[in-house]
Amino acid sequence: MCKLDEILSKENYFEKSFLIDTHLIFQNQSFSLCSLINSDSVVYIIIHSNLVDKVCEKLKIQFISLIKEKLIKDYDEKIFKKIITHKILFNLIIESHKKLIVSMLIANIDHHEVILSKL
Repeated sequence: MCKLDEILSKENYFEKSFLIDTHLIFQNQSFSLCSLINSDSVVYIIIHSNLVDKVCEKLKIQFISLIKEKLIKDYDEKIFKKIITHKILFNLIIESHKKLIVSMLIANIDHHEVILSKL
């Protein structure tokens, strides 16, 4: 697992993808997982559809329907075959870095639990 501060200090950060421990937090409940940070192509934060039920149950949150459906590119630049229709909201902590009220789209993303965009 990578240390975020070390990665961000490197000159070639924007040319890399890496795995990092991540914590999803909502109302004093926490869910820990491993995320792929893709510094090249992903614009959205995406959670795997197979994991979202566990996260929602643990954090006591619900899916939110998107006002408009999204068709997005995967981390390897392939178009998802499914249209994205739902998201979840929570706080995100990566080591000591905290982002408040993060929106995470729900999709089938192959081998990763979560894909994060550039920080």
